[in-house]
Amino acid sequence: MTLMHTRTMEEAILAGELDEALGSLKSAIETRQAQIRSVAKPTDFGIGDKVVFNNSCGTRYLVGHTATITGMKRTKVVVKLDKPMGRFARIVNGEQVSADITVPISIIDAV
Repeated sequence: MTLMHTRTMEEAILAGELDEALGSLKSAIETRQAQIRSVAKPTDFGIGDKVVFNNSCGTRYLVGHTATITGMKRTKVVVKLDKPMGRFARIVNGEQVSADITVPISIIDAV
């Protein structure tokens, strides 16, 4: 699907043209995202990539929040939160920064 088709679909959804199909669209999107996550590997990501925590994240308050990849491990990636919060927030030289968080790729999606 081209970017133009995506914009047209988004516009149709926002305009209410697909209201009767929203449930099935949501289900199809969630199924496809699960398929993509199941075959994802750390090499699909790179340092500096922006990611978002998905619903598979056990730390519920992180779901929907963005982070930046800062390192790579064999089967996981290291991220820093774009907006430090909770137990991952640190104060360094009077500034709030994110701790390094090592996460499995199954709980993040590319932005």
